[in-house]
Amino acid sequence: MSSVLDPEELEALMAQEQGGAVEGKYNLARQDYAVQRLIPTLSLIQSQFAAAACRRMGEFISGIQSIETDRITVMKFDELQGALPAPCSISLVSGMPLGGRLIIAFESELVFHLVDRYFGGYGSAAADAAREQFSASEYSFMEILAAALLPDLGEAWKVVMAGTPTIESQCSDPRLLEGFSDADSLVATRFSVDIGDFTGGLWSVVPWSAIDAVRDSLAESGGANKKPASEEWRSRMATRLDETCVELVAKLPGTRISLQRVANLTVGEVIELPSAEEVLLMAGEQALLRASLGSHQGQIAVKVLGPAGRGRPDSDV
Repeated sequence: MSSVLDPEELEALMAQEQGGAVEGKYNLARQDYAVQRLIPTLSLIQSQFAAAACRRMGEFISGIQSIETDRITVMKFDELQGALPAPCSISLVSGMPLGGRLIIAFESELVFHLVDRYFGGYGSAAADAAREQFSASEYSFMEILAAALLPDLGEAWKVVMAGTPTIESQCSDPRLLEGFSDADSLVATRFSVDIGDFTGGLWSVVPWSAIDAVRDSLAESGGANKKPASEEWRSRMATRLDETCVELVAKLPGTRISLQRVANLTVGEVIELPSAEEVLLMAGEQALLRASLGSHQGQIAVKVLGPAGRGRPDSDV
């Protein structure tokens, strides 16, 4: 056991077996304790989905600045109903382990804002705040948007997805969702969707039973148990880097001439430059070496003088 649990966890487990009260983060009977161990992996999954959803929703709505994970929490289904008051756009998505369904939900203000912008407005949802139902156009738009997010959802959860995600049903009130009881435990992630000065809420909710069934797979995918790269691999990588070709450019010193002269330049005119002793050898935008211009065996060449000085300003040419 000592190789699996640390001393504080062992103490908590012994206290629980002896009938003692277990409090704080070492309550092994609580599901949120197990979720804490999976937070790095869950954060990675949700961050991947958030980035993809931002790009996908940007195809429909202009002005979406970012979608970022706000919080990941464990809650009961009755708590979710309080956190998502109707109307909200809810899609029930199948494909999770053990027949579990994932919930994607848009808060009401976000729905009003998205639809208003989609139809050419500025996203003002103040007049819609008291509405209890969505319009037909809002229902239709959210159905299209939810369906568009399915590939991104499947890609983010591909480690544990039991099949291709599909939308089973859609509704605007979490109380209408079938297959859930008030005591069901859920892992709920809320995302903040920033659109200009407006911030709305997008939710991704997974039953704890689906997470628990693939807990080991999730932990492994998080990379916590991966071994560091071997020395052999590091050596091969260093060798390949040493063999990589780099394009060097000899950069002559610059000069300044008036715009009027530039406009009147003709074929054959001569532009004076400072001494050719000031050539810089560049790799991309990085100055590497100082050199002087000359010739070698009938070809133009440069002679390396030393490393490039850090204090020298870039030339104008």
